[in-house]
Amino acid sequence: MTKDEVVKLLILIESVYPNCIIKDETIQQWFQYCSEMDYELVMAKLKNHIRKSPFPPAIADIAVFSFAENDFPVTFKEWMKKGRERIECERDHAQRIPIPEWLVEYSTRKSV
Repeated sequence: MTKDEVVKLLILIESVYPNCIIKDETIQQWFQYCSEMDYELVMAKLKNHIRKSPFPPAIADIAVFSFAENDFPVTFKEWMKKGRERIECERDHAQRIPIPEWLVEYSTRKSV
């Protein structure tokens, strides 16, 4: 987020919350923390905060950090698929323990 975008956020906060007066030190802190954030996402979260809260937001209330994309969900799905295939394969090839003769009449499974 650029300094101009941070100023726009702070102007919006001051205009919506008339009792909120932002000092120079506060502006410097917002510049420092908001430089890593995405303006559009923060603005959306700020608008949501304005709808819900009668109090001005702290940085933590509207902070949105972008996370690096990773391929974990794809890797996890592949791992689950391989595990499922392995379990089904083992189940199909596993030798079943035969049911004792005296238990056959009570079992739903047929002895092999």
